[in-house]
This record gives sequence, structure tokens and C-alpha cells, in this order.
Amino acid sequence: MSITIVLLGITGVLLAFVARPFIRYFQDPKGFRKYPNQNLLSGVTGMAYNWEFARNHAPGQFHTRRLHEALKKQPVIRVGPNHLSFGRSRAVKDIYGYASPCNKGNIYGELNVGGKHLVNITSRALHSSRRRMVATAYAPKNIEMWEPGILDITATLVRKMDALCTTPLAPGAVPRKEDLTFDGNYWGMLYAFDCAIRVGMTTNVNFVAQGADLIEIEIDGTNGKKETVSLLDCLRSGTRANSTLVWDLENFQMLKKLTRKLIPWYRKNWAASDRYTMIIKKLIKDRVERHEKGEVFDDLLQPMITDKKTGGIPDISTPDLIAECEQMVNGGGDAPGISLVNTLYYLVKNPAAMTRLKAELDAALLPADEVATWAKTKSLPYLRACIDESMRLSPPVATDLARRTPPGQSHVVDGCLIPGDTNVSISSFTAHRDPDIFPDPEAFKPERWLVAEGEDREKLREMLTVYMPFSAGSRSCIGRNVAMLVQNVFVATLVHNYEFALTSPDWEFTWVDYFNLWPDELPLKIWKREFPEKA
Repeated sequence: MSITIVLLGITGVLLAFVARPFIRYFQDPKGFRKYPNQNLLSGVTGMAYNWEFARNHAPGQFHTRRLHEALKKQPVIRVGPNHLSFGRSRAVKDIYGYASPCNKGNIYGELNVGGKHLVNITSRALHSSRRRMVATAYAPKNIEMWEPGILDITATLVRKMDALCTTPLAPGAVPRKEDLTFDGNYWGMLYAFDCAIRVGMTTNVNFVAQGADLIEIEIDGTNGKKETVSLLDCLRSGTRANSTLVWDLENFQMLKKLTRKLIPWYRKNWAASDRYTMIIKKLIKDRVERHEKGEVFDDLLQPMITDKKTGGIPDISTPDLIAECEQMVNGGGDAPGISLVNTLYYLVKNPAAMTRLKAELDAALLPADEVATWAKTKSLPYLRACIDESMRLSPPVATDLARRTPPGQSHVVDGCLIPGDTNVSISSFTAHRDPDIFPDPEAFKPERWLVAEGEDREKLREMLTVYMPFSAGSRSCIGRNVAMLVQNVFVATLVHNYEFALTSPDWEFTWVDYFNLWPDELPLKIWKREFPEKA
């Protein structure tokens, strides 16, 4: 009898667990059934959106593009029981603009279990306080202070690239496989993370010099066992695992525990993600020890160690300090790295744009300038246009950034009255492809960003209103000045000094989409430029 009761109880719990989402779907308290679902179960469970992130990462089949193609047919799509994705760029202002009442979605709270940082803080008050703490360190005036470290890493990259150079490619010829010596994605990511850690923590990890992103760490809880790990693999492992589970907010923490124990792919990724935190702890420990020995620093970490005004200890917990440094390295390395790699690809793929940029750089730099400086490149309009156009076509953070309408207060998004406490979003990938704002949206056209003196600037203002590679509004990326410095120097240096060729003229880049839009391999033939002698 008791066994029967137990079995009935278990059955009842399972039925309630399964039936409740369907009951809620058919009750439709917010009237969302009028919107088309992304897939069969999108209106029932957040697991449906998890599945969209996890499925089919074949070339050209990444999640954000699939959603974008669906949004070209429907202006609003229901991607979760309480999450609407918008397809017209005018939604950007309503969701992310300075005047928008929308706050960060609950997904960010679920992701901050280890500590709170500027990206995952949902409280506006705490976000403002934390931003004030570090804002001075990220100010544009510090570019001159950051630049020597960036130029040092760039000079090392030039030496590495010189060693990979091949003989010039004959006109009309196709590179031999053995001549594809330079993987632009691999070296671009090494460069970006090398720069991020140098600027953020005044630490030389020498990724470019060693040709690898390897760091030796001490494994937590092993009495000193050491292991050499790849920073990029450890960082992205956590992103892969989180992005395929977090959209089912009600069950996310349970899913993390279950997948860590039961599913080998997740177990491997969670273990590597743990090691990313160990990497950051090691970098912080080494940096703090140098500070305590009397070294003076003025980097991005310093405001979180010493209050510049009072000389005291800032109001930030140890978990939050670790989280901020995790995000500093993540945001300062991954997104700029993705962007500079994409820019290099689009330039090699579009010879006319490459030729025009070379001409602009040749007018600003000397043949002997092996490393392009910020002073010589910061005001070059076509260089900036190429970087901006690359981030328009392939924004590093392509995924929908969820915002939440105020509890108990409806909000209009792109003409739709949305009930309170609803997740709303539009991906930068989709916003940047609105044909009314960006004609011929799939084409790489840096010229669209150039406005000659005296011309109507309204079109440019219209584009900038919906352009959000660094997010938008009060929650936009605080590190954009570092990102632009790193991208400027990298792109200008490579384009000025080298020639590149793809495997074939019709070769196409591919990306993988887990929150960020990660480039795949970029195999290139590389050789030194020959500068024409000036008369």
C-alpha cells in the first residue's frame, strides 16, 4: 500500500512538472499565443530556446542567423514562454535606449552565481555604483597610457608574421595548401587576449610570443597539483555550456548540476570553465603580490584594489572582484578579437576595400612604420569605417540581449503593447540588417559610414541609432575605448605591412554562435608588401 502511494505521488509530481507549462500556455495570461513560436515548444518551455542554441552548428547554420531569417517573415517571434524577439531595428530604442524603462533580464541574475560584474548586474543602483568605481580607468584619456603595451605586443606579432611570410602570389594564382601559413583567427585571438590582460592587469602573459594561450595554474582542492591550460578554451567552454541551458530559467541551476554529473560533453565544459576562474584567480594573486611589494599600477584592476581618492579599500567583495576580472579579460579579449579577425577577413574578401584602405594608410604611415600607432591612425575615416562595417555585419555579441519590461507596467516596443515583467530583445545581427536603414545589408560597404563635409548627416545618425556592437544605452560596453585602440592598431599594422590571399576567391568564413559569434579558422597566405619608391 505504501509503495503504491509513493508511486502515485511520484507520478503526480511528474505530471504536474510536465503539465504545468502546457496549462500555462493554453491559459495564455499575457496573450502571447498571437505571436508565432520559434519552434513547436517555444511557448511552453525555455528548453526550446536552449535547444535552438545547441542544435546544428554546421557552417552557416548558427542560431542567430536562423532566428534572423524567421524574423524577416514575422516582425515578432516568441522564443520562450515569456520572451519575445523583435525583427525591426526601431525596437532598439524602445528596448535599449537611455529612456527605456526596461532592465536587464533575469538571465543575467542566473549567470552571476559566482559574483556580480558590470555585465550581469541587474540592479540599476549597484550598476551605477560599480561603473563609477571603474569609469575613470576606462576613460579615453588613458589611451596614451595603454598604447605602449599594445605596441609592444604588436611588434612581437610582426616578428611572428615575418617568420610566416611566403613568396608573393602570382596574379590570378591560387595559394598552395602549404603556403597557408597564417591563421588570422588564431593569431588575432592570441593578440587580443594578450592586449586585454596587459591593459587590464599590467601582466605579460606573452601569448603572441609563445604562439599559444597557455597558462600554468594550480588546481583548486588538489594540494598543489598544477596544470597547463588554454585560456581561450577554458573561457569558451563555460560560454558553450551556459548558453545551451540558461534560457530555461526555472530549471537552470538544477540543469547545471545534472549535466555536470551525467553528460560527458557538459562535464568537460564545466570542468574547463572552472579552470578559467582559476586562471583569473592566479592573475589577480600575482598582480596583488606585485602591488604589495611596492609596484605602482594605473591599470583597469587598480580602482578595485585601492580607492584613488581615499587610498582605502573599495567597496567590492572578493567574489565580485574575481567576477569583474573574469569579465574584464572575457570582454576585453573575446569581442575585440572577434571583431579584428572579422575585419581582416572582410578586407581580404573585398579587394576594392583593401586597396582603398592601403592607400589611406600609406598616406598616413611610412614604409618603415612596422607598427601603426594610435596617433597616426585614430583619425583615419576609412579605417574606422572598415571596422564599423565589420561589426555591423558580424557583431561579436550577436545573440539577443534580453531586457525585462517593468513589473506591473506595460511598455510599447515597435508599436506592440507588451505586458510588464516580459523579456524582450532584438539581436544586433538583426538590427544591423534592416534594409530600410542599411541598404544591401549583406554587403560589406565601409563607404556607408562616410559622410563628406556639407552632406546631410541624417542618414548617418539613423544608422548610429540602431548600431549596437557594444550594446546600447546606459548598459553599453565600458571597454569600447580599449577595444577600438586594439582593433585600430592591429588592422592598420597588418594591412600596411602585408599582403594576404584566401584559399580561393570564393572561400567563405564560418562562425559558431554561443552568445558570442566566434569566427572559425581563417587560413591565409601571407607575404610582405613591396612599397613603390617615391619619386
